[in-house]
Amino acid sequence: MKLERLLLQKKEAILQGWLREIYGSYMPGTDKFLQNGSDRFANPVGYAISANAGQLLDALIRGDDPGTFHGCLEKIIRIRAVQDFTPTQAVAFMTELKTVIRDEVLDGATKYGLLVELNELETKIGYLGAAAAEFYVNMKTQIREIASKEAIKAGDFQAWVTSLRKVR
Repeated sequence: MKLERLLLQKKEAILQGWLREIYGSYMPGTDKFLQNGSDRFANPVGYAISANAGQLLDALIRGDDPGTFHGCLEKIIRIRAVQDFTPTQAVAFMTELKTVIRDEVLDGATKYGLLVELNELETKIGYLGAAAAEFYVNMKTQIREIASKEAIKAGDFQAWVTSLRKVR
């Protein structure tokens, strides 16, 4: 047995566990709303998180090169960058994916001698976590630049100074 097959068998449980972790990082009430993300118009944020997390997980299971699914990761980070998360909170969902996968497949990976493959997958996820942090920093920089330009246009010196001071 290969790790890919084991992951495919556990895919739905992994995805649901991962989404629970992602949504659990939101305020109570918001998390429940986001979990109903099946309607892209009634809940565009929940839908975007769910769809992109699913695509990212599919790509990981297939063993795609991490660079090929940066788009899915960046879409999730764009959402989290405009919300009130610290940088660590914004990207922690990638570390949580490792935990969810390990919880779901460790017994099978041990049984079938797939621990090396599991370690390689976790390394890939670690790389994606670093990429998520980079996307987050870039997004926050863009947000600050936009806020600064808007404050200058409006002639609001205080807002401009505030936009420059915001670190997170």
